[in-house]
Amino acid sequence: MAQSQQPTVVSCPGKVLLAGGFLVLDPAHQGLVISTASRFYTVVTPSPHEHDTPDSFRIVVKSPQFTDGSWEYTAQRVDGEWTVEVAAGQTSSPNSFVHLSLSSALLLASAVSPTTSHASLSITVVGANDFYSQSRTDATPPPFAPLNVAIRDVHKTGLGSSAAMVTSLTSALYLHWTSSSSSTSSSAPDRKLLHNLAQYVHSLAQGKVGSGFDVSAAVWGSQIYRRFAVECLGDLLSRPEGQRVTGKELLEVLSPEQNPAWSHASTAALVSPFALPPGTTLMLADVDAGSNTPSMISKVLAWKKRAPQQADDQWNALKESNMALAKEFAIMGKLAKRGNVELREEEAGDARTTHDQWEAAPHFLNSTKYIQTTRRLMREMGELSSVPIEPPEQTRLLDACCSLPDVIGAGVPGAGGYDAIWVLVMAPVVDAAATESSPAELVEVLLRGWKEMSVRPLSRNAWVHGGLDAGQSGLLVEQIGSVEGLQAAVDRC
Repeated sequence: MAQSQQPTVVSCPGKVLLAGGFLVLDPAHQGLVISTASRFYTVVTPSPHEHDTPDSFRIVVKSPQFTDGSWEYTAQRVDGEWTVEVAAGQTSSPNSFVHLSLSSALLLASAVSPTTSHASLSITVVGANDFYSQSRTDATPPPFAPLNVAIRDVHKTGLGSSAAMVTSLTSALYLHWTSSSSSTSSSAPDRKLLHNLAQYVHSLAQGKVGSGFDVSAAVWGSQIYRRFAVECLGDLLSRPEGQRVTGKELLEVLSPEQNPAWSHASTAALVSPFALPPGTTLMLADVDAGSNTPSMISKVLAWKKRAPQQADDQWNALKESNMALAKEFAIMGKLAKRGNVELREEEAGDARTTHDQWEAAPHFLNSTKYIQTTRRLMREMGELSSVPIEPPEQTRLLDACCSLPDVIGAGVPGAGGYDAIWVLVMAPVVDAAATESSPAELVEVLLRGWKEMSVRPLSRNAWVHGGLDAGQSGLLVEQIGSVEGLQAAVDRC
């Protein structure tokens, strides 16, 4: 069977861990994950080369947003197994995420579709602008704007760029090589396999198995997430150095049909529907400071080991608050599903109110209460573990946001620290003749004028709008002409 002769385009969203930071590492707890409108795109284009043979072909990967975003590889089949090696003369810095994505996707695809005939490929990988810190100016950059820096020097905004990139790249390659990319969405069995492949590659590239919520969001979209057990990956990450994994072995471990660990209740990930309430908007902002997330996680886990009862009490209280928030969001979603299209007006009462004035909005008031409770508990955990989960500078910024009219709540995403914040606001229907600023615009003004830290609201393209269908799309098979600026980005390569 020949590989697809048409470009294969796959996009995957970024993520925001709204609640469940640190807890999401433990399968006894869950995280509330929102997938973003900002996406990573992989475009796989056939590029036959005169030196292609049935057992050898070339792969060129380019990321035109970076000054050093170009890599060339040679794929060779030896004794029936494909390997991917860096091409001779390669000058760009090695990229393990790209390299492992190529080799693992090829191994898996060859095991599923062993008769596919291969030819050289040209691959373009780009991320939406909001994955990266942009210039602190009001100028709007073009889609997939060049960053004019090397990859190692780029500043990220915490939307999960590596997970979104790995998931889009591995999925696009697998679908291209198995000729499964003809429709606009992959089937459920394909999605499960693509999810498992991306989890494996992302773990392998990072050198550890993390919680996996970022890859899960890249595949499934917004969700309530409980992590998968390490046992799902078998011995793939513990092979002795030099012992290669075969395509057959990779399929046996990653296939949800062949490996029962991916579906057994005690080891499988649990993904449940989750969405922001209708009539709301989640705003995101990049804080121009840094946090060492792995170090923060290590310190919190060390405290948990040192004071297990204290930590369990704190985590259980956080779990209760987080799941109560999810319940309130779900109630408002059900009200909208029953046809209550005026939910915003009925629930929120008069516009231009601060959240302590929402007397006619019990579900929004409850949501505010649980957001505040989670923030307090996270600050307490930071104090107990000596980790700046919500540093005082962030507390002052978040409190200032929450004091504005129609702000439901705000917080630091994921493991916290200095990197970013989120703000959930009411999204009223805008009257074209209105002269007053919307809740989101008031938040933007505050953030842009904040003096204690350098804060940049992410673009409106990155906002997540609440509702039954908002934020639910995970992995998508796309058409290159349907994505603004994507063809131009490919042409820059």
